[in-house]
Amino acid sequence: MKFRIKLLSNLRQRFRKEYLGELIQKQNGNRVREPRVGEMVLIGDDNKKRMSWPIAKIIELIPGRDGEIRTVRLKTQHGTVIRPVQRIFLLEVQAIANNAKGLKEESNSVQCTKPENDLNTNDVIVKKYTSSGN
Repeated sequence: MKFRIKLLSNLRQRFRKEYLGELIQKQNGNRVREPRVGEMVLIGDDNKKRMSWPIAKIIELIPGRDGEIRTVRLKTQHGTVIRPVQRIFLLEVQAIANNAKGLKEESNSVQCTKPENDLNTNDVIVKKYTSSGN
């Protein structure tokens, strides 16, 4: 159990330092590309740690008087907000439009033909633990 906690802590530290730090450095110096509707972003906040920044999806691009995209409307877990493009950080996750041509929905599920009560020695049984240990 201690090993898992230590491993999770190390992973969280590496994520903060390497991924989020790199993501912000890339976008602070020079805007790589314009944000697009449907993209996932982190909403930057000077008062919170990077790990606590909320994730949002761009639902609308709002151009300024000069025609350049200056602000965006974002959908978060708790509602919608409007933020300037300087305060959002594009994630590397790309959203795929549902109406894209040539894409088919595929299922990765496997059909189970065995009855549930018929167990072999090769079957894996997973026991779930709660916070009380039961």
